[in-house]
Amino acid sequence: MNKYVIVLFSLFLASCSFFDSKSAEVTFHIPDLPKEIQQLEVTSYRVVMASVDDRKEFTTKKDTFKASVPVSGITAVLAYPVGIWGELKPAGFIVHGNLKAHNCLTWDDGFAAECTGSALASGYGSENFNFTLFQQKLVEKSDGNPWTLNRDIIIYALSYGIFNMNYIKKSESHTLSLPMSGTGTWYSGTPGCIQQFEQSGGYINDLMITEGENIFINPATEKSITIYADRLTWICISGSTGGLSGYW
Repeated sequence: MNKYVIVLFSLFLASCSFFDSKSAEVTFHIPDLPKEIQQLEVTSYRVVMASVDDRKEFTTKKDTFKASVPVSGITAVLAYPVGIWGELKPAGFIVHGNLKAHNCLTWDDGFAAECTGSALASGYGSENFNFTLFQQKLVEKSDGNPWTLNRDIIIYALSYGIFNMNYIKKSESHTLSLPMSGTGTWYSGTPGCIQQFEQSGGYINDLMITEGENIFINPATEKSITIYADRLTWICISGSTGGLSGYW
């Protein structure tokens, strides 16, 4: 057997082992931050990998990492950027029969992957579900920002295997001008859909708030604020604002 045949045979065996084994070690790539916030120094990424049978979490300082992933079944892969300013919303990837040697997380799919990971914790993970369409519709029906959608309703429907597109609903939103001394430009901490807010006159003006967690960041000062909101109230529990809260 000549060297050429041996090489081909080795490649064939490697290919077979990748697809036939229960799991495979593959590479995941985390996207760059959008240009508006690229001056932020990312010190690490908090990576979460969730399937029906397992959940693991680890930290990496590189934007590329290797991990062992089940070849069949559903796995949600999430990467949260972390720095001295806190933690941003994640980039995501959903494994659903689309696993390759190299796989790219995206900011657009961070919300879908986070919802899927939470649903998998309940033990539901149908391989017949159309995750590609799911991810597309979340972006379409949210006007490009899935983090404005009602996360709880989507996770509930996924967890019970009853999800359809009627469960994609926007969360109630509010506008808030937050008192804070100084000037500058703040951005939403959702890299998939960056929104810009100006700070002047002692306020960060016209922050768009949805129910749940809202993150805002100032790349120039590397300060961040986190605002939690429900239908009636909001509370700012981090940053330099001193624990503000209020009603809508």
